[in-house]
Amino acid sequence: MAEDGDGDGDPFVRQLAWLVDRAGGKEALVRASGNRVGLRTLDTWSRGGYPRTSVSGAVRDLDAWALAQDFGYPDAAGAPRLVSSCGTARVVPPPVVAGGQPTGVPTVHRARRWWALAAAQVAVVAGTVAVTLAVVDGGTGAPAAAGASAAPTVAVPGLLPSQGDGEPRPQTVGADGVNTFADPRGLTVGGGAVPAGTVVDVRCRIAAAPMPSAGLDGWWYLVDSGPWAGLWAAADGFVGGRSPGDDGGYPTDLDVPVCTAAFTWSPGR
Repeated sequence: MAEDGDGDGDPFVRQLAWLVDRAGGKEALVRASGNRVGLRTLDTWSRGGYPRTSVSGAVRDLDAWALAQDFGYPDAAGAPRLVSSCGTARVVPPPVVAGGQPTGVPTVHRARRWWALAAAQVAVVAGTVAVTLAVVDGGTGAPAAAGASAAPTVAVPGLLPSQGDGEPRPQTVGADGVNTFADPRGLTVGGGAVPAGTVVDVRCRIAAAPMPSAGLDGWWYLVDSGPWAGLWAAADGFVGGRSPGDDGGYPTDLDVPVCTAAFTWSPGR
């Protein structure tokens, strides 16, 4: 992943830079958009660290807000909309040789290679999930014992609530790392594992019952930073106030707000 975004060559970074300039700076954009995206997230995106494996909730929120303002977005920036410039469907500019001319390598080849790697990753993640995740007992609603047979991995229709209170909560990944998924209800493929000890921002939490749940209490966090932004990770994979390496799993941080369908903002945040 690029550490520094190329404003001319990267459509997402170019579009974001236009929005920031139009608002009068990153902090001004945060305020004007009603905290639909945080300042640290804008900094990360501006350096090229925007979501590459999915279109995150923050990207969708900022895109919808910008469209509603009727101030020239997205055409004025000369780049596609934010939701079309990230995730797996993003348009990747062709590489340029020394003479300044594109090499002519079709971007579809990159997409094919990505899907081939993703298919291999699914097989690895599926094996890991069977060991690390428990199944919710359909009759009682309580998590079943570890080692129970995993429910079928299926896509579940309907959008998940994805709004917090506008203030991301930093969370530290536990000693075993934690896998990420596009939808915790069906364990659809996500962006791979977050390494142990990594600190990420999370936006809010959701209970994934009655599909395979997350260990101790069934809560999942919506990650809102780094390459995993917009993906879900089991809350018991994060430290939650304990030291990495403690036995017995980690408690969910109840300061993380429960996800809602509509954005709610508290004064002072």
